[in-house]
Amino acid sequence: MKKILYFFAFFVFLPALMPSQTYNWQWAVPGGGDSGASGSGFNEIKDEMIRDVVVDQYNNSYYLTTIYPGNQNLNGTPVDINANFSDLFLFSLDCNGNIRWTRTIGGYGESEFAWKLSLDDDGGIYLMAYVFNQGHITAPPQQYPPIKWDDNNSMPQSSVPFQDYTTTDPALNTLFLLKYNTTNGHLAWAKPLQDPLGVSESTKRGNNGIWYMDSNNTIHAIIGFLAGSHLDGLINVPASYYFDMSNFTYPNGFQYYLVRFNKVGDQMVPQPNPVLLPITGDLEPAWWGGKVQFLYDEVLERYYLAGSTASTHGSYSPFSFHNISFSNDGYMMSFSVTNDVVTEHWRREFSTYANSNPIAAPNEKIYSLIKDSAGNLYISGRYYQGQTPPQPTFSGTNLNTSPYSYILPINNPATGNNTNFVMKLNSDGIVQWTKIPTSSYFGYNGTPSYRARISLNGNEIAFVKAVGLTEDWDNFTANVPMNNGRNSVLVRLHKDTGNTVGLHTISSDFGSDDELTSIAVDQDGNYVVGGYFQSQLFTDPNDGVPTVHYINSPETQFFAAKLAKSACSQMNTAETPVKQTDVVFYPNPVGGVLHIKTKEKLTSYEVITADGRLMKQGKFSGNYTIDMSGVATGVYYVKVQGENFATAGKVVKK
Repeated sequence: MKKILYFFAFFVFLPALMPSQTYNWQWAVPGGGDSGASGSGFNEIKDEMIRDVVVDQYNNSYYLTTIYPGNQNLNGTPVDINANFSDLFLFSLDCNGNIRWTRTIGGYGESEFAWKLSLDDDGGIYLMAYVFNQGHITAPPQQYPPIKWDDNNSMPQSSVPFQDYTTTDPALNTLFLLKYNTTNGHLAWAKPLQDPLGVSESTKRGNNGIWYMDSNNTIHAIIGFLAGSHLDGLINVPASYYFDMSNFTYPNGFQYYLVRFNKVGDQMVPQPNPVLLPITGDLEPAWWGGKVQFLYDEVLERYYLAGSTASTHGSYSPFSFHNISFSNDGYMMSFSVTNDVVTEHWRREFSTYANSNPIAAPNEKIYSLIKDSAGNLYISGRYYQGQTPPQPTFSGTNLNTSPYSYILPINNPATGNNTNFVMKLNSDGIVQWTKIPTSSYFGYNGTPSYRARISLNGNEIAFVKAVGLTEDWDNFTANVPMNNGRNSVLVRLHKDTGNTVGLHTISSDFGSDDELTSIAVDQDGNYVVGGYFQSQLFTDPNDGVPTVHYINSPETQFFAAKLAKSACSQMNTAETPVKQTDVVFYPNPVGGVLHIKTKEKLTSYEVITADGRLMKQGKFSGNYTIDMSGVATGVYYVKVQGENFATAGKVVKK
């Protein structure tokens, strides 16, 4: 049964409301195997790096990466791997950086892809995984181990013969929604998203890397399918959508659907009538690096999609929405769905130039897409500055087809080059500000960060990236010597103005590469981050963290770290479970008066924004109700205090 958790003594949101303190690095945890990925240099699709990090209400953190064999470990503790190539690796640390549990996911080959994690409010952690089960017979005949979900659960092995492209088998399914338990990392279930009776070699591929979990634990996903009956018959894709084994192409791409999964008990159940989206061509598939971002605004009932139409610096793979093509690499758009009718609200694309000519190779990437409680949007990534004239733009059309063009800032017009950015937009796609370094002296061939992710923390936007050579961010400077390699940096910006309020670097060995690639904020307003490194980190004694060493790897290994303004508190682990019916907030969404149904005796309440700001508070007298009519639309935490306990629920104000 679902549980609501009571916290004794102190409530977890209160530290986030305290005055800001000085941030310092608190701990770091390395991990990885010594074989690295295949090939030379950094490979953003295959190499060991933290792909995503999330934090629960007890300040436990959860990380997703890949791991390769050979002395594979997490902070010196040995880790099992399922085959002789890479696996997905999921692990959890407590507030102090101690290992809680580890989980390897995968089988033979480098054929497991996942890029995003989400937590529900009842002890579940989710990921959408694309897996390629190589358990079928090959030439010469050989039976490879199947995909393992955990120590006790795996996919079946396939008996489809080598080069048989038509026989179906459940073991050939590739698209899965996985749920693990946050307490121990054990698999709760693995839900196949394709035909439960199986797919063939020519129809098994798909795209399930684009999804978002809202505050009500509903999963919204854009999923691309090939021919067949999927999601227990909810979706039927024509035979013309297939993978041509003769030339390894998709003649018609995937057929894309908007699928919503509701949490029913312990399960995620797909809603009836998935919506066929007006997409032709291909969104970035899961094996390209997880750079397509997806978000749902519950108040506006509007979707946002942002990302890249190319995997690296190769050729474009454009797609169209409502038969209107996206022609550049970096893009963003908004749409809504009403009674199965898809309406586009606006779209934007980067347009960049070299010597007054449109550049031939893609250079613009959007790596993060988040929103605040007021519905403002924040994106981060990179774009090519070009050489004036003209300056690069972020342009497109609005719902009424009126044109919109925003001139992007530049800081290095003499040589052009790429730059990392953070941008704020309102819900109508109007840019409020764009932040790039105030000056940059590009090193490492001018290549900016591979990930450049952001997270919201009260009035701050935290931005993690790499610095190839010295960069200035307003009054803060990241000093990196010539030929030093890429160094990790966390930049803190004011979310209303974009002004820099802090900058934090990680010291490392000269000539080696390291980069922060993921970030999240805990309940105390501290930052937990992850990335990759190639030698040593925290080499300066003033860092306050013992030096982190890598093992003998030819490529990268991953690491997690914490930048904190406060120490861990015991309040985050004290809990008492009660039945769900003991405290119920309704209606939700709420327009006026919020009612609280409970058998407990309540004394007071607080309404707190999703980014930790106290909006209103009061004491109960008589009925347990809260007037929400004067509160702006958005997602809130409503905390109620009783005798010896406090609990909270997510409430949407419409």
